[in-house]
Amino acid sequence: MTNASRRFLVLVFAGTFAAAGVRGGTSDQKTVATAAEEEPEEYKNWIELAIGGVITSGDRAQFEQEHRLPGDQVYGGIQDLHVEGTVGKDALFSIDGHALWDINDYDITVQLAKPNLGYIKAGYTEFRSWYDGNAGFFPHNDVFFEPPYPEMHVDRGNAWIELGLRAPNWPEITIRYDHEFRFGQKDSTVWGDTNLTGLQPPFNSTRKIVPSFRNIDEKRDIFSFEASKTIGNTDVLLGMRYEHNTNDYSLNMERGAGQLPPVVPSPGQQRKVTQKQDDDVDLFSGHGITETRITDNLWFTAGYSYTTITNDLSGSRIFGTHWDEAFGEPVPTLGSRDHAFIDLAGTARIRENVFNANLFWMPLENLAILSGFRYTHENNDSDSTFLEEEPMPNTPPFTKLNPAGGFHFGPPIPVEGARNTDYNRFAQRLEMRYTGVKDWLFYFEGEWEEEFGQVDEFQSFDEEIPLDKDTQALGQKYTVGATWYPTMRLNFAGQYFHRIASYNEDVFTAIFPRLVNQDWNVDDFNIRMTFRPKLPACMGTLALVTRYDFVHTSIDSQWEVFPQEDLLAELQSGEIKKHVISESLNWNPLPRFFLQANFSYVLNQTDTPANNIDLDPLTSPTVVNFRNDYWTVTSGIGYIIDDKTDFYADYYFYCANDYFKNAAVAMPYGMGATEQTVSATVTRKLSKNTRLLLKYGYSNYRDVTSGGHNNYQAHSLFSSLQIRF
Repeated sequence: MTNASRRFLVLVFAGTFAAAGVRGGTSDQKTVATAAEEEPEEYKNWIELAIGGVITSGDRAQFEQEHRLPGDQVYGGIQDLHVEGTVGKDALFSIDGHALWDINDYDITVQLAKPNLGYIKAGYTEFRSWYDGNAGFFPHNDVFFEPPYPEMHVDRGNAWIELGLRAPNWPEITIRYDHEFRFGQKDSTVWGDTNLTGLQPPFNSTRKIVPSFRNIDEKRDIFSFEASKTIGNTDVLLGMRYEHNTNDYSLNMERGAGQLPPVVPSPGQQRKVTQKQDDDVDLFSGHGITETRITDNLWFTAGYSYTTITNDLSGSRIFGTHWDEAFGEPVPTLGSRDHAFIDLAGTARIRENVFNANLFWMPLENLAILSGFRYTHENNDSDSTFLEEEPMPNTPPFTKLNPAGGFHFGPPIPVEGARNTDYNRFAQRLEMRYTGVKDWLFYFEGEWEEEFGQVDEFQSFDEEIPLDKDTQALGQKYTVGATWYPTMRLNFAGQYFHRIASYNEDVFTAIFPRLVNQDWNVDDFNIRMTFRPKLPACMGTLALVTRYDFVHTSIDSQWEVFPQEDLLAELQSGEIKKHVISESLNWNPLPRFFLQANFSYVLNQTDTPANNIDLDPLTSPTVVNFRNDYWTVTSGIGYIIDDKTDFYADYYFYCANDYFKNAAVAMPYGMGATEQTVSATVTRKLSKNTRLLLKYGYSNYRDVTSGGHNNYQAHSLFSSLQIRF
């Protein structure tokens, strides 16, 4: 049997399941009539069984990543389950959950609760996220590398138990334990390199477009405790939390991809890189929160939290002829810049204290004022040691594993590094709302945040001058807005905000050029109109929402060159202009029929002075002005066919056509993609306690930036049967 035949049977099986249910609901009119005459019965329990399948063509992994469904296989099981009952006189027992195979989507919660005493509940949750392993595409000569694992996924889960005390006149106490995990593979944007791009001098032929992947194994155990109590007019909450995390990560990358070695490999040809990192993390935090209602018009809240985090880390970066190779094995293709390290060992310690206070005051009936303050102190100490492995030229006698002109790793070099940071952050907020003018709402919001930090770091290898700097950051945001209600059917809203973000560094010692000053200025203006016109009764009801946004961002930057300490002139390094036009429509022409539609068009342009810089001997700038315009349409219709049957359909469309090929000298900019998704759903009430659902979907995705390698089409069919009892 061919793959196409098997995939066809998937949908036939799912469709037969649904169609049989539809026929079953219409074959016995007497049963339906009798059910309508009976007294309505309240069903507190239900189970919903489901089955579905997907047929894909093209990049199946891209479909799975976008839609969170497995391609070309059947999935199904229990879509939803709820069972409850009483134990003894008044205790309530309940089970909620679902379980779908081949999606790895499981969830169950079991709870036993007794009024005026408390509860105990436990559960397990697991779900899967899919990832496409594709990397870059080079349009100059259509170079594309197939990933080693095209379809990857990560499973996430949590097993937990919780006890709660809810006795009268006692504090409310909650104790909980969680065991969380994350396991699997996913793609990485840290890509490997190749020089098989067809570019000739003076252009650099090497590009990082080769897919990489990460192996993930993460476990976390969490113990938490909270107690709350109302004392007079003050609510008090105290809590603590302990976490223990163990993480085992690896980044797997290819260098010199596609360069197959001859009989005697040449240096710089294909080799594999495995970079591992293991973390052993302990976190402890405690917090306290109070809320005091001084009067009905004056409330005060305050909170404090303390957190400590310690991490013991280890790792390595090893080159080999395959991944996960032991260090010391010969690598005939080793290049002169293949820096490796082994025996990484280090510790990191973070301590954070946070205090905040908020005041809510209504001095007048139509005036509300909210103010807040937050202080954060964070200290981070980290240090590590490792053995640096540097390539050295091969020496005779030359062999296949020790080729002439090749490299091998020399004696290990002990390296030590450390970093210490200390930050003080202050944040304030003021919000005012006034409704004293008829049919008007006015508001003002102000936010301010200051940061003062000190950073010291050094590395004993290749860095004779340590980094010593003070940092300052200032963030400000001012918002004003108003809403006008001239009639019950029409209102207007407008808002403007100005945001300033300034980053400054006082660098005392350093190497390499550094960004020492940068200012971001953002202006955002938007208006909105909501209109519900009065229509003739035969046309039903209509609601329209029209909105326009304009965002302007300017970026000013200044660099300093070390160790010469030459301060370059400040210049505008970027300017971004963004227009967004959107329209929303809700129309009910008939009591049985509705239509919803949303449209948005975004015009986004980024300008940079680097667009005017040609780097000799190249004849084109490496950083260019580019656009990122796109538009989307989302719509849906619903129709009640009769008192037992409903129909719903929706449609989604996305289009971006701004792909700019600058591959010869830089990364291409802008998106170039089109996506369409349409679905239709029918639900049928078979009896007073059973309901059937049948859904068909179609998706089409076209991506220019990947050279079409991410394109796909997909047909999906899904059916569920709910039984209440």
